[in-house]
Amino acid sequence: MKSFLPLLFSFLIVSTASAQVNCNSLRYQQPVFDSVTLTEGIKFATATPYGLLAQPQDLFLDFYEPTGDTLSKRPLIIFQFGGGFAIGWRSEPVIPDFCRFFARHGYAVASIDYRLGFNIDSQSTVRAMYRAMQDERAAIRFLSANATQYRIDTNFIFLTGTSAGCFSALGNCFMSEADRPASTYGYTLEPNDLGCMDCSGNTLFGQRIPKIKAIINQWGAILDTNLIDLADNIPIISFHGDQDLLVPYEYGFPFQLPVFPPVYGSKPIHERLTNLGILNELRPLVGYGHEPELLNAHLNDTIRNYSRDFLFQLLKPNTSAISGPSVICKGKQATYSVSPTAGSKYCWQLSGSGTIIQNNSHSITVLWSDTGTMQVTVKELNYLQAEGTLQTFTTQVVPDVKANFGFVQNELEVLLSNWSVNAENYYWSFGDGTISTDTNPIKNYATGGTYPITLIADNNVCSDTFVTSFTVDSCPVAGFTYQLTNFNGFFYAQPTNTLAYAWYFGDGDSAKVMFHNVVHIYKQAGTYEVTLKVKNALGCEEVYTQTITVTVVSGIASGNEEKFTFHCDQAGNCRLRFEENEGILVEVFDVSGKKTEELLVEHTNSFSLQHLAIGNYIVRCTAGNKAVAKPVTRY
Repeated sequence: MKSFLPLLFSFLIVSTASAQVNCNSLRYQQPVFDSVTLTEGIKFATATPYGLLAQPQDLFLDFYEPTGDTLSKRPLIIFQFGGGFAIGWRSEPVIPDFCRFFARHGYAVASIDYRLGFNIDSQSTVRAMYRAMQDERAAIRFLSANATQYRIDTNFIFLTGTSAGCFSALGNCFMSEADRPASTYGYTLEPNDLGCMDCSGNTLFGQRIPKIKAIINQWGAILDTNLIDLADNIPIISFHGDQDLLVPYEYGFPFQLPVFPPVYGSKPIHERLTNLGILNELRPLVGYGHEPELLNAHLNDTIRNYSRDFLFQLLKPNTSAISGPSVICKGKQATYSVSPTAGSKYCWQLSGSGTIIQNNSHSITVLWSDTGTMQVTVKELNYLQAEGTLQTFTTQVVPDVKANFGFVQNELEVLLSNWSVNAENYYWSFGDGTISTDTNPIKNYATGGTYPITLIADNNVCSDTFVTSFTVDSCPVAGFTYQLTNFNGFFYAQPTNTLAYAWYFGDGDSAKVMFHNVVHIYKQAGTYEVTLKVKNALGCEEVYTQTITVTVVSGIASGNEEKFTFHCDQAGNCRLRFEENEGILVEVFDVSGKKTEELLVEHTNSFSLQHLAIGNYIVRCTAGNKAVAKPVTRY
């Protein structure tokens, strides 16, 4: 099982890194479909045509779509033919080829009917244009209401046509109900009100249309460029012959006849859009007149190819720049991401020595295994199967830092040796509240103890921390003074940092005590070598020896028998051991031999010295001709 786990982990990393979708798609950029399916004569509206005695007219569309396409939502292009609102039909020359061209590129395309006819006056002409606008809106409503059946994405509807058809497209994108020309409400020759913009043909889709995504304007015009407002923000690509005498390239009367209202052609439309900051392109057909593509077939390729590229700008995902660390340490993980878009897929690739260990579609986590300049790239494929522009991000992988150090100590002084690798900066913390940024600092501690030393090493990108604890201490100091009172020796050592005070009294007796002072009772007079040994936890030892002479001068006699003794604990509670207790005299002497108090103990085997101050004393107990003296230390 243990040997299987590394294999499983390696498999998961490889599987995660390689489980990427294919984001390469030429849809909308190239004719990726070999054939087109055409459904003709789909009725979308019934409307009252021009003429007082005319009967309601059914309107139809032809629907082009790529054969074998499985995409559930596709952008839609609606084509409205030209002919001055007087002639034309939905399958007139060049229209089917235009529709098939874009259907092979992955679009759904509809070529539509609209009502024709007008009187030869400006008001009737405007009414004809308004009816064409209503019919185009009816087609848009029909296809939007049936978007599931025809697999249309109503967020991406594009309008196009030629001449009169683009008058309608421009009007539908930039005119509102408040902009309705007065003649559409009726005038002398045509008194009937044409109704609102969405009040003709059908009542589908809530009698409204989705916002149009863009227009392919082929020699169209608009009544007033002031109708174009920044709030509309509808991109336009325009094609127009600069020698057009029927629809002015700049400004004038259609057909050069004042009977028609003056209009603004593609050039002022382009200027207005540019001034407002709305995406647009003007492709003037220099030296050509009206409908030049009918006799100059090569212009069809020009119009279609430029239009294809213009629309693709609007279809492709606008992938955000990759975010992530621009510098990273070797052996470390880094996350790179782009802003996610619903329905999009993302394909990531790496250059250099790195492994994608986690792929969350719009973000990846990479483990970099070598140093150098690395690149991370991502391509987005949106739900329309339009591929985005390849995004590239450069990461510099630098060597990782390893913090380490050694040390040599001399009592409270520590010499630190920095063994860090690939580091430039150092931060030391010595555990006593002090710090240093030196490479190899020397630290002097004020007192002994155990201290954690922390080193943080970095190279302005990577960092590492190394911590170790050690004990420092000064060597203890051995030295003492003493006082002798008859056989009683009082020894005073200075407090120092020792594990214990080891006393050797020269008479064969010794004592190892924690307190720095001690009392020893000699059994007989004489000269003795007294030695004090102190040693700290680090093994540093010091020894001090003095020669003392014990004589009996006066004061305290001592005696000792096995059956007559006593013992006092540190709290001052004392117990006696003797054969008979007819009265025992207890005498207490300080370290100078001066008697400080005495008491008589009768009919009990205990007494208390708890009232004594903390310190060293000699206590003598006397009963008859028997006496015993002992040192007592009160803590």
